[in-house]
Amino acid sequence: MNTKSTILKTAIICLFSMFTANVHAQSISSLADFTAANASMTSLDQVICAGKKVHLETPTPPANTTYVWETRFPSADGSGTGTALAVNTGTFDEAAALAAGFYTYKLKATNTLTGCSEIYDQLVFVLPEQSVTVTAPSDVAACNNVSETFNFSSNVTGNTAAGFTFPLTYQWYTKASAGTETAVATGGTLSTLALTSPTTAESYEVYVKTTYALKSCDIVTSDKKTVTVTNGPTRPAITIAGN
Repeated sequence: MNTKSTILKTAIICLFSMFTANVHAQSISSLADFTAANASMTSLDQVICAGKKVHLETPTPPANTTYVWETRFPSADGSGTGTALAVNTGTFDEAAALAAGFYTYKLKATNTLTGCSEIYDQLVFVLPEQSVTVTAPSDVAACNNVSETFNFSSNVTGNTAAGFTFPLTYQWYTKASAGTETAVATGGTLSTLALTSPTTAESYEVYVKTTYALKSCDIVTSDKKTVTVTNGPTRPAITIAGN
């Protein structure tokens, strides 16, 4: 009986821990937020957009000094299993984009006359790859003689990593079948959109574009919904006579 009780308590604790971890994910919208979370994050240059390769470059070293990037660790504190880096002389480019999260790079500076050396850490953070979809409504139809409001909403996934949530900026667009895309001016920068039906009979695409508030990375475009506007009945010519 005690064993069952212990197992139950352990399961409850694990579930509670998972729940609280998600609830308390820290929101990072600015460099100040990141610096408050980790004092070593002092520049937006340390924030790498998803899908981009890390590039590290040192200035020209003083006389009789060499710089070499030696190792990369998948953590903010340099813990874990390190990966040896390709031979370099102070400038290093990753061969491929890294997964989201913190990485600590180790730079070795050596005085070639004395043999003395020092290791310096450089922290970077790779942002996660976010995506956005328009969740409601489905494709809709309207008549141009009736003013209607359609409420569109969006859903973002993939914008969390390493215990952080990275809020996004939004811009909604409409695009007529025979025209170019137009940014929605009123209420177009929210995660939801209240769209008044157009008055010109035509098909319109409605979609939203997002990027990170922290750093302007590649813009992500959602799927597209269609608003089809058709002509309403016109007033007939009425003949009036007195019989």
